[in-house]
Amino acid sequence: MKRLLPFLLCLFMLVGCSGAAANAYQNAYFAAELPDTFEPVDNMPIICFAPYGNPLLSSSITFSSTELNWYFDRFTTDEYREALQSTSGYESLTVGSVEVCKVDGCDARRIACKVAIDQGEHDLIIYAISAKQMYFFTLLNRDSDDYIHAFDAMMRSIRFTEGT
Repeated sequence: MKRLLPFLLCLFMLVGCSGAAANAYQNAYFAAELPDTFEPVDNMPIICFAPYGNPLLSSSITFSSTELNWYFDRFTTDEYREALQSTSGYESLTVGSVEVCKVDGCDARRIACKVAIDQGEHDLIIYAISAKQMYFFTLLNRDSDDYIHAFDAMMRSIRFTEGT
């Protein structure tokens, strides 16, 4: 037994004590591992998550979907900027980068922007994903927060559910 105890302690340190994800979320569209402290926000017209479920003056993650856009892979950085500026209502919007990537095996773009809102400049990270529909996951990272890496990790955890 004494020889088995160090082995078991080592095993628990490597794999953890629980197989369940710490902040797992699932709905009819996707399953994901949300950043720590992020919870669904009640009474919103779209799917929204914020630290402790409170989006007031804090960072937030939103999800929305639209019909499939057949020209998705041909959009230029300027076209993304124009589309975001016309639909967002931000005082200013600057596109920093558009990266080609995959989310759960689907073609995607990671669009990193700076936006002016609430008398400050904030990071806006958008994942536009072409699947059976267009899916958009957006992080508004307030200037005092640092959720960009956690959001990118969440996007690597996304699994679209059947029916999408």
